Amino acid sequence: MNSYPANEQRISEIERGRSCGAVVPLPPGGSLAVGDTVLFALSQSRAGQQPSYVKGGDSVLVLLTDVVDLGTTDPITGQALVQLSWKPLGQEANPAPVTKTKRATKARSPHKTV
Repeated sequence: MNSYPANEQRISEIERGRSCGAVVPLPPGGSLAVGDTVLFALSQSRAGQQPSYVKGGDSVLVLLTDVVDLGTTDPITGQALVQLSWKPLGQEANPAPVTKTKRATKARSPHKTV
C-alpha cells in the first residue's frame, strides 16, 4: 500500500465521494496498478520542506480502478506522475433489499397452573 499526504479538505472530499481521482508521483522504485490500495493521510507542510504526516491524523483508503502514466515528471522530485482513479466513496450501489421472512416458531405446550 502506498500513502500520500493530504489536507483535511482533500480527505473530506474523498470520504464524501466528491473526489475520485488524483495526480501523484510514482513511488521511487515502486509501481501502482488497478486493484492496489492507496492511503491519503493528513499531513502538514512547511515552505521548502517535505510534508510530514500528522500522528493520529485523519486518513482515507481507496481502491484503485484506473492508473494512467502521464508521461511527465514532477518538476521538483523528478518522479514520474500518474493519474489515479477510484470509485467515489459512499456512492456504492445499494445493497439488495432485506426481505422480512416469518420465523418458524415451535409450538409451545400449555403450562398447567396449580
